[in-house]
Amino acid sequence: MSSRDNQDPREQYSPWQIRLYLASIVILVAGLIGAAIIYATAPAEDNAELVYGINNDPRYIAELQRIGGTAEVAMAELHQWFNGLWHGKPLAYTVAVLCAALAGLCFWAAHTRLFDPTQEQSDDQDS
Repeated sequence: MSSRDNQDPREQYSPWQIRLYLASIVILVAGLIGAAIIYATAPAEDNAELVYGINNDPRYIAELQRIGGTAEVAMAELHQWFNGLWHGKPLAYTVAVLCAALAGLCFWAAHTRLFDPTQEQSDDQDS
């Protein structure tokens, strides 16, 4: 058995690791709760905008392609998709994914001891 296995479990983790693990849990829980609230309170999509919106008009797309080419049409579609992430039910999914990614980043930083000053000191002493 290694000396790390014999240590008290509270001493296995540095205070920075504990804080980062707790931060990842708090971020994940708060983000998922926030996403659930956003999803529950988001208004339904307006079907009229989907059917009659200017972005679905073939004349608009043809004119956009004539002026800016195929790249301009692709950029307009990307812009429309990106704007759609910040309204209604897609906003709930966006918040959930961003919070899960941030929580995963905090968890990874704690697991690799990225911000652990005691780890840096022990590395310097070994040299």
